[in-house]
Amino acid sequence: MTTHRQILHMDLNAFFASVEQQANPALRGKPIAVVGGHGRTVITTSSYEARAKGVKTGMAIWEGKRTCPELIIVVGDNKKYTYTSSKIMEMMNEYTPEIEVFSIDEAWLDVTHSLSIFGSAERIAYLIKARIFHTFGLKCSIGIAPNKLLAKLASELKKPDGLTIIKPEEVSRILESMP
Repeated sequence: MTTHRQILHMDLNAFFASVEQQANPALRGKPIAVVGGHGRTVITTSSYEARAKGVKTGMAIWEGKRTCPELIIVVGDNKKYTYTSSKIMEMMNEYTPEIEVFSIDEAWLDVTHSLSIFGSAERIAYLIKARIFHTFGLKCSIGIAPNKLLAKLASELKKPDGLTIIKPEEVSRILESMP
């Protein structure tokens, strides 16, 4: 039995763009950018295909199109994102009641007291990733660590679709290697 906390940070990868690609199969595998509306606006997020070509969050649409001429602009649908996020967060309650929603596409889960049911934090992470993908076709990155800060750091280390575990005995080594 573990004596330290087991915190998961779940981060849905390129959430708005991924939701749009699942809703419209013609967008899958293509560089897309989600924007707030038509006209003067900035890119809210982009697909990994667009990111690979240099498109970044916060770019003006014209700048994104200059960076990636084949970029497909999609006007965001907040109701679709809110619905998907709420259903995913409801799923998380099946693994632990100790959830802290951080944003529409991120949450921390304290699974310390769920280990006796599921076996390990790593197993819970794999179950969550599989269920989100099976139900919504979305990928997420999950970090597991003894606290929220380190779990968030871990989830950022392997994107997209990553799973990173930082064990208590590895904390010093990992932090020393960070910029």
